[in-house]
Amino acid sequence: MSLARELVKYTKHPGRILPRLKDKVLGILSFFLARIWVGLRGRDALRNGRPLFLYGAFGGRRFDDNSAAFFEYMAANHPEIDSYWVIRKDCFHGKIRGRPLLDESRIAFKDTFRENVLALVADAYVYSHGRYDITDYRKSDTPGVACVMLDHGFTALKKTCMVRLPSGRSVAEAALDLDLIASGSEAEAKIHREEWGIPREKIAVTGLARYDRLYSLAQARTNPPRNILYMPTWREWNSRKVSLSRTEFFRQARAFLTDEALNDCLARSGLRLQLYVHMWMREFFEDFRKEFSPGNIEVLDQEIDLQEVLLGSALLVTDYSSVCWDFLFLDRPVLFYQFDRDDFLEHTGSYIDFGKDLFGPVANSAEEASAWVRKFIAEGFSATPYRPRMEEMKKFAFVQRDCRNCERLAREILSRWPVGD
Repeated sequence: MSLARELVKYTKHPGRILPRLKDKVLGILSFFLARIWVGLRGRDALRNGRPLFLYGAFGGRRFDDNSAAFFEYMAANHPEIDSYWVIRKDCFHGKIRGRPLLDESRIAFKDTFRENVLALVADAYVYSHGRYDITDYRKSDTPGVACVMLDHGFTALKKTCMVRLPSGRSVAEAALDLDLIASGSEAEAKIHREEWGIPREKIAVTGLARYDRLYSLAQARTNPPRNILYMPTWREWNSRKVSLSRTEFFRQARAFLTDEALNDCLARSGLRLQLYVHMWMREFFEDFRKEFSPGNIEVLDQEIDLQEVLLGSALLVTDYSSVCWDFLFLDRPVLFYQFDRDDFLEHTGSYIDFGKDLFGPVANSAEEASAWVRKFIAEGFSATPYRPRMEEMKKFAFVQRDCRNCERLAREILSRWPVGD
């Protein structure tokens, strides 16, 4: 995020400035004091003879994603391991809606002295985005820690950032420090191997951890879905803009959500269209709420349980977000609203062919997106025309459509880094 965007965020919320500055200063002190303390006491003396795993996501901003699902699994099924969730103190509000933590003793507040000590003596980091989900210590500072990446979502629609090593070999930036990465399928493992430059021995095909909970919730649900979810992804080429209000993205989103024919159809059908704003656009959250709240359009709070929202949705409208694979896992239809496909392919790129691999219709304008949504409503959200492609892409994306992904992942990790009885 650019410095200008940071300034905008704290200008809108001046009450956050001093607490965040205090946390930053204390974090720097804790970073160095923890190293001194561990050096004096010794790593083994501080571990109490028990294995220790740390888990995190979103740079410590949220309890969510694959690492949160795996943390819950390990805490429940492997009590012999001390498992801690890492989160920023200013992002923790005592509970997570729909996702209760075991107790606060299993929370490690990011960049505190305690968390830095835990990071230096841990056996493993399990994260969704990168080591920064858990710590700012370098790999060389924690040579005994296994780094396990679960990734944010299934890798296919978006190409990742690549860096060139001194040897001349290119690898994914996210792969620089990892010792193991979980792949959702053999196809994703191939992307990790051939596109990301990860050696085969560091890849485990287990499925995505968060699909276990999605599968279980879907099996237990009895009410039919009644909402439509619009979930556009973040566009990196907007990262230095201090406002999105004049971007093509904002213009197209507004045109779609305020389309008169769409809103009339929603009103007649008794349906709601829900907008979930990507977390990197949260500084502009109130702008979205102000623009799109009337009538049958609802702007969802950032703290909602996204899996519950998915389960309550009969149709997903997205562009390039990996959430489309979660919806495919549920065997429900997806509309791809890709008004800026050329820009996306130029700035980001994709590992799949948008011309043949997408498993739903594509809209290139707000008017087309509105027409497709109205068509889905009229036809009872039938996915029949897209069923053959959906079935093919299920084979592409999922090693199994079951609730044993965490079990497979735990088996892989513990076979590579055995812990005590």
